[in-house]
Amino acid sequence: MSESPANISYNNILRIAAPIMVSGLSMTLVNLTDTLFLSKLGEKELGGVGNAGLIFFLLVFIGMGFNTGSQIMISRRNGERNYASIGSLYQHVSFFLLLWGILIFTFLHTGLSEVLQYLVESDDIRDINVRFLESRSFGVFFNFINITFFAVYIGTTKTKIIGIVTPITALINVALDYCLIFGKFGFPAWGVEGAAWASNLAELTATLILISYTIWGLDHRKYRLFQWQGLDRDRFMRMFKISTPLMIQNTISFSAWLGFFMIIEHLGTDELAVSHMVRSLYMVLIIPVLGLGDTANTLTGNLMGQGLSNHVYTLLKRTNVVGLAIAAGLLPLYFIFGGNLLAPFTDRPELIEMGKPVLSIIFSVLFVFVVVIVGFRTLSGTGKTLVGLGIESISVFIYLITAWYFAHFDSVELYHPWLSEYVYFGFFASLVYLYLWKGKWQDTKV
Repeated sequence: MSESPANISYNNILRIAAPIMVSGLSMTLVNLTDTLFLSKLGEKELGGVGNAGLIFFLLVFIGMGFNTGSQIMISRRNGERNYASIGSLYQHVSFFLLLWGILIFTFLHTGLSEVLQYLVESDDIRDINVRFLESRSFGVFFNFINITFFAVYIGTTKTKIIGIVTPITALINVALDYCLIFGKFGFPAWGVEGAAWASNLAELTATLILISYTIWGLDHRKYRLFQWQGLDRDRFMRMFKISTPLMIQNTISFSAWLGFFMIIEHLGTDELAVSHMVRSLYMVLIIPVLGLGDTANTLTGNLMGQGLSNHVYTLLKRTNVVGLAIAAGLLPLYFIFGGNLLAPFTDRPELIEMGKPVLSIIFSVLFVFVVVIVGFRTLSGTGKTLVGLGIESISVFIYLITAWYFAHFDSVELYHPWLSEYVYFGFFASLVYLYLWKGKWQDTKV
């Protein structure tokens, strides 16, 4: 094998991944703050908004699947140096996400209550779900504009702006959370609706920054981002071929989270609240991994666009080395702080004690999570998204069956259904790497 190209050096992997990690950290800071502030309102508000947030992201992630598909194609065109096509891809995905955003907005205002009758047992939590989601629906359009810009910047490996805009957005979100949830500094005390509007206004700020930066800070003429190239049926069909499995996959993936927390809800309000506290910490721990996954995805596309698919294994190995080192660096946090990591969210010792064994699970499973995400996002970057959908579907099915089974143990405790994380990621990793090793993906066209 020839010497690896410079764009998959450890330095370049970290250069691309670091701003994405900062972005993830910033957004997770918002989730942590939401969890912290809402916990002061009560366990019902915390659990209700937590589940409502999963529903919102389930709907948004369906659209993000199309966006991720466009990112795969953008990275391939960037590797091919076919820069003008990047603008056309940007315009096609923007049009699709506008339509999808209108559908989400309409559903959240007209059909949500009826659907929740079948999903949520508690009247109080169902009411919180509706109040939060009807307010949150206004931010879906800003969210989609932002992720479309992110697809362009990640696909072209120009991720620096992402590491700038998201911390600013996060700080605005946190400040507005404090003001609008509790009614500080002359603002109204909107409670759960305040958390929704804080996110909406923060995302609007990000939209304005990204538009301004793209106009004045990026050579957008090179990519023809704002030169209308028309909508092409064949291009849409190619995008759907890549993106549809990702859209279904995102639906399945988030439905798994939603299904898992519905299983937890049957255990009790305290168990649901503790699980959302743990989930908030989980989201912090996996930030570097998700950043590395995006990096592996876009560099795989760039390598294949350059005709260098034989270097993908080197990229995979190096990205995993970085990820496992990060997981090892995070592990001491559990041994030092233990259950006290949950102390900012609750002053009830029994909830902290309930969450401690769950924390041990998520810290230890992080090592497998690294290997899964890096491998899976590499597989997606090759364009084999339908294969990825099959692997995800099988793994999620096993995950939910296992979680349900563990939740029905005699004298069940909260950590029992969380043990399904080991089963899920272990099975997932086996399927992903078996295909990367034995499957035919080297000449995939997108």
